[in-house]
Amino acid sequence: MLSNPGEPEVDVPVRRWQDIPGWFTWRDAQEEAVAHFPEGSTFVEVGNYLGRSLCSLAEVVADSGKPITVVGVDTCRGSGPEGVRGINAHGAAVADGGGTFAGLLHRNVLACGFADQVLLVVGDSESTARLFADASLAWVHIDARHDYDSVAADITAWRPKVAPGGWLSGDDYIPSAWPGVVAAVTDLLPRAHPWSKIQWRWINE
Repeated sequence: MLSNPGEPEVDVPVRRWQDIPGWFTWRDAQEEAVAHFPEGSTFVEVGNYLGRSLCSLAEVVADSGKPITVVGVDTCRGSGPEGVRGINAHGAAVADGGGTFAGLLHRNVLACGFADQVLLVVGDSESTARLFADASLAWVHIDARHDYDSVAADITAWRPKVAPGGWLSGDDYIPSAWPGVVAAVTDLLPRAHPWSKIQWRWINE
């Protein structure tokens, strides 16, 4: 049940990733990653919301037949008001779950059939990054808080975890809408470049 009538419905029937509420434009990037990296690789998505992109990635991996590990990381407490318009995009889901959308995220992963393919970590990005050895990850995609300090902290935490030849990337590389994202990437990863539709990517060469 929604806390505030008029807010978008988040607790909806789910059978596939397309049914999950959320924002997701980088399916082509997922397909490129799965085709590019070898069996045994580990992919981490930082910022999952209700699992739309995470379950898409799990589907791409499953369809490839490659044993690739998919890890989702999220505090499940939402990001609060963000961006130039100060929109609290996760507010309805947080309220619906009594302060967390972890239950909805996990239920959506189960409903899409990926309970055994996706590892969910409910925790802070920087703390979770410390669970992984340096140079151990093939691909890390950042789509958590979008202010400058948060994106910079995520980059700083996860960049050492990316193996040589691996990718560090992120969503919403749009100067007009998310200036903090663009500024943090520019300052910390000068070799990063636009990728996919509105993504950025840095390759650990």
